[in-house]
Order: sequence, then C-alpha cells, then structure tokens
Amino acid sequence: MRNQIEAIVQTLNGQPAFAYGTQAELNTLADDITFPCVFLYPPQPIEVSPQVNGSVDNTFTVYMEFLFKTDFGQYTADNETYIAQAQQMANQFVVKASKYREGEGRYFRIKARQKAKCVPVYNKFDVNTTGVGLTITLSTMYFNIF
Repeated sequence: MRNQIEAIVQTLNGQPAFAYGTQAELNTLADDITFPCVFLYPPQPIEVSPQVNGSVDNTFTVYMEFLFKTDFGQYTADNETYIAQAQQMANQFVVKASKYREGEGRYFRIKARQKAKCVPVYNKFDVNTTGVGLTITLSTMYFNIF
C-alpha cells in the first residue's frame, strides 16, 4: 500500500518528495529531504473483514503530513499560506487516491461522504516545517480469496 500512496503523491502538483516511517525516522529523514514533502506514517489500525464470498476486505487508517519548510521564529499567522497550499495538496491526494488505478480497476475505495480529518501542523521536526496532517480511511479494492 505504501507504494501505491507514493505513486499518487508523485502525481500531485508541486511535485512533493515522499518519505515513509515512524515519527523518529521521519524527523531524521526531514534533515536531508526536499520540500514540499509528504510524510506517511505506518497505517494504524488495519481492519480485516472476512466476507461471505471467501474474500477479505482490508481497511487502513492512514495519517500523512503535507509539509513545507519554514523559517524558525515565524508566527502562526506567517505560516497560513503554507497551510492553505498543504490543504490543497491533501485535497488533491484524496481525489487522486479515489481514482488511482492498478491493473484493470481502482486500487482504493473512498466512499462519498466519508470523512477525512485534516488539521494544521506547525513547527514540526528539527528542520521546522508547517502544513497539514491528513487522517483518512482507505479500503483496498483487491481481495484475497482463499
């Protein structure tokens, strides 16, 4: 799933870099990465739902941060432009994830009216970044049949 999310991120406007890992790993990676950047944290939780036809649905709760590098000492009001740009990137990600295809069909199912939560993120990591954090539930469209 990480590979599919990275593929979607690579199609976003602004061509953000992509990194995957835990909070500590991302803090280290942020020191040498190009911004803007999308940071993907490991999915928590993964819901496994057995179906009547012998398949299994997997639903992932994903947390991602869409971040821009900012200067130390900037006030919150100075960073609102970055928040707006990051929000646009997050919105674009949701739309592209719902249309992303692998093989013959869509990879993710994102239901209409399904809520995703987006919150501002200020002064994150040692390099000082600002943007938004997106929490979204993604259901995979490909099933394992046993």
